[in-house]
Amino acid sequence: MEASAPLDEHIQAEPPEWQPHALRLGGRLLCGSITFFFLAFLFAYFYLLALNTNGHFRIGATKPPVGWGTAIAGLLLLGAIIYRLSARRPFADVLPGGIVALLCTLAAVALQFYEYTTLHFGAASGGFAAVFFGWTAWYAVLALVGAYWIETQVASLVRRQFGASDRRSRREGVPSDDDELLRAGIEASSFYWAYFVAIGVVAFIVLYLV
Repeated sequence: MEASAPLDEHIQAEPPEWQPHALRLGGRLLCGSITFFFLAFLFAYFYLLALNTNGHFRIGATKPPVGWGTAIAGLLLLGAIIYRLSARRPFADVLPGGIVALLCTLAAVALQFYEYTTLHFGAASGGFAAVFFGWTAWYAVLALVGAYWIETQVASLVRRQFGASDRRSRREGVPSDDDELLRAGIEASSFYWAYFVAIGVVAFIVLYLV
């Protein structure tokens, strides 16, 4: 059985199945960390709403257009559903699903930052505005991080489709079954992305509809 870590006389060989398992587990752990991060904004929203000090939770017309939020959330949701559904299918079907998710994400982030230019309020326009800009800006930035993860899976699928091999990784002793490792990366990234987009749907409901 081939080891999955660089071979050295002082390093005990790892079983090859640990890397796929670590990828899947890492995706779940990222979901936990991202939950705690955005819980801070959810708490801030309802805390400031409950206090509403001097009636300054909303100052003037600080309600963002529902149409912008619907378009942004819709793009993210469409990409996440397609990518997650394609993740368990043959690699030939995963590639277009990943590309769609990547394009939808980039379009949603572009719309988010364009929306800022159309709003008639700023981050200093009360408690709601501060939470809105903080939550959506951080969500957009972290969406780009998720898009990068998806892009790496898409690039790996393209290399596999054209028969390229990572010789350096093989020298370091990664599992001989590269397809299993790629499948684990796709599953982990699609699971995380579906969860991340679900948080975005919650943000849409709170910030645009409540």
